[in-house]
Amino acid sequence: MKKFTRVIGLLCACVVLASCASREVKGSGVKGKEADMVKRTVKILDYQGSTFGKEVPQWVMLVAEGQYSSQVLKEVMPDVAGKKTFVTIGRGDNLEFVENWTDMVDVEVQVGDTIQRVVGKAVEATMKGGNKEVADKSEPTEIERTMNMYKQAVSAVELNGLEKKASYWVKRRVYDIDDRNSFQDDYEYYAVWAMDEKVFNRQLEAALQSVESNTSEGEALKQILRQKLESTVVVSNNNSVNDSADEIIFSF
Repeated sequence: MKKFTRVIGLLCACVVLASCASREVKGSGVKGKEADMVKRTVKILDYQGSTFGKEVPQWVMLVAEGQYSSQVLKEVMPDVAGKKTFVTIGRGDNLEFVENWTDMVDVEVQVGDTIQRVVGKAVEATMKGGNKEVADKSEPTEIERTMNMYKQAVSAVELNGLEKKASYWVKRRVYDIDDRNSFQDDYEYYAVWAMDEKVFNRQLEAALQSVESNTSEGEALKQILRQKLESTVVVSNNNSVNDSADEIIFSF
């Protein structure tokens, strides 16, 4: 049980996913007799499949470590091989609400908005000095102009054909880090969406190339944007989840 508790604690560090894919998904070798587990300031009260003692899929553990990329997930999720993946995460005190938000949200619009947010942050960071190949301590007006150009460009990327490949829910109790008598219960519900990777990459490349740039700095910026968007785009109704996902994307 101690070994299980240590490993399952990873689920509380980031996000949790589990597969409902049509084909068999490799397990992690981790499962417990109960859903009630404690780690740091989060207690897992229940999770999908706990009643039947189902093990946690291996790719759940990968995502908990922040490994969102399609390249990683396709190794343990057969249904996303050759696909560009996206993740939607709903958080709230009512399971039906978070399920409905995640499943009924206009995923194409939400993913598109998130792509623009990531692009905006990447442009700002690199032009302010975050990347030695691009940074020139640009003026705020130039940063804003460039940011708007790339946001407008990626808005043309179509996300038609997105399909939900997996979903999972978990009920948590989140304690005040300084007072374990103070806590709040909530649900997190996750869905993995995918589309043809070649189609996405082709559209993204066309969007980036539509922005005229005749300098080596401009081409370096485009390469940075490509790298950032290789990670799985994470969309949530909770800002802290979005911020955590962005931190992972901008950690490299």
